[in-house]
Amino acid sequence: MNSQPSIENPETMFEGEYALEMDGWFRRRYRNLCIGILCVLTVTWGIGALGLIMSVSLGDGAPSDPQLEGTPTRIVTFAVIGAILEFALVLTYFMRLRQGLQTREQLINASTRLLRTLSIFNALMTTAVYQGDTQMIGSGLWEIFFWHFLACLFLPWSAWESLKAMGPAYLLTLVLIVGLLFLESIGTGQTIQYTMLTMTGSMLFCGFLSVMFIPGMLICWSRLRKHGRRFKFSMLSRKYLDLRQDMAQARKIHDALFPENHEDEQVAFDFNYTPYSEIGGDFVWFERLGNRTIVILLDVTGHGLPAAMTINRIYGEIVRLRGEHPEGDPLTLMKGLERYFALTMAPHQIFATGITCELDLENGRLKWVNAGHPPGFVLSTEGEMIELGTTAMMLGAGLPDEFEVEQDEVDISKGALIGLYTDGVTEARSAKGDLLGLNRLRQVARDSEISRDWSSVISATAQEFSRGMIEDDILVASILYKENS
Repeated sequence: MNSQPSIENPETMFEGEYALEMDGWFRRRYRNLCIGILCVLTVTWGIGALGLIMSVSLGDGAPSDPQLEGTPTRIVTFAVIGAILEFALVLTYFMRLRQGLQTREQLINASTRLLRTLSIFNALMTTAVYQGDTQMIGSGLWEIFFWHFLACLFLPWSAWESLKAMGPAYLLTLVLIVGLLFLESIGTGQTIQYTMLTMTGSMLFCGFLSVMFIPGMLICWSRLRKHGRRFKFSMLSRKYLDLRQDMAQARKIHDALFPENHEDEQVAFDFNYTPYSEIGGDFVWFERLGNRTIVILLDVTGHGLPAAMTINRIYGEIVRLRGEHPEGDPLTLMKGLERYFALTMAPHQIFATGITCELDLENGRLKWVNAGHPPGFVLSTEGEMIELGTTAMMLGAGLPDEFEVEQDEVDISKGALIGLYTDGVTEARSAKGDLLGLNRLRQVARDSEISRDWSSVISATAQEFSRGMIEDDILVASILYKENS
């Protein structure tokens, strides 16, 4: 019997594991970014200092232009102050790693504040050094783009998160440029129309330069996308291996519920079970009690682990019923199982079909109850076939008091075989889409030799018909009533 399994949403499948992975990944990248910024500052400030020293040492003394007097001193002063403050800022945020920065959210906030403060500080320092020089101040935009690109190379943040960090410095630089142009135009006596035209042109040009944020944003988007895919694939592979190990262990426990094949002087019991997956929802119970043999064959809705868990519970209920009613006939057993399904399984939309047979080995009297299950067969040595048809509705389909059940009886001769199976046999599908069906199975059962291996023959027939691509669990059981008993 089949039921559609539920599928977990893949977007939230590993949400907790991915959050932990991102925390560790961002922490490592944040540390590397701080080290990278310190290296860049060391190189840039070192080159700047070297260039200034060489300029002073190779110069002819004081500058001839009075307007340039004090410029080297101002530049050196601001450079020293800027270098000290920038190194202190980066070292402060770097040391915060040891002070509790653990989660991705904390690290994003810290890195955003670091880069935002650093870029705004650079914009203000450039304005202070190159007072009134809009071209030099405008060159600070390229420094902002550089810091943005550098941060995107290191940090696994989103494109929007990267823009939030560097956007304020970009807007500040744009305001400074426009403001200086306005003051310059007013100071030189330009008309309002010319001033507005100049400011608009500068804003459009700076706005066009904002496309320089795109490379870093693309890096962020591509990195997160690839990392997410790799992580999900890795987790799926790991979970799959874990699941295979768990299923192998569960298969051992599940198989322990099944009876062993039995043979003595009077009777031979044999079954063949092929689950759709590692474990399934078909089950058979066999018991030899004095001169009686009892077989219970069940098919629970669904297959796989959920159905197997149901079988585990049903096994315990059968043990309880057999303990309380050791002399109980198929009617007693099926009524007990129906009550159990109606009270505990039906509320969860779990049902079962089943057939219970009791064979009296002294007189050949066979009693059976078929609860919505495919008909069993009684094959005689003379070639006759008796079908063990339905005598009750599916287990769990109604209330216990509404369960209408009958027990049928028939006398069988020695040498006969009782064959039972689940609907996985009749629903085996060929390459053309045809079902094996009950009619074909009847013919196969008639043509098959009555032997202890009858269940293996029927199971092999169903699997060959479907080319091994079974769509449900296949369980076949047989009881051979020996002639020499």
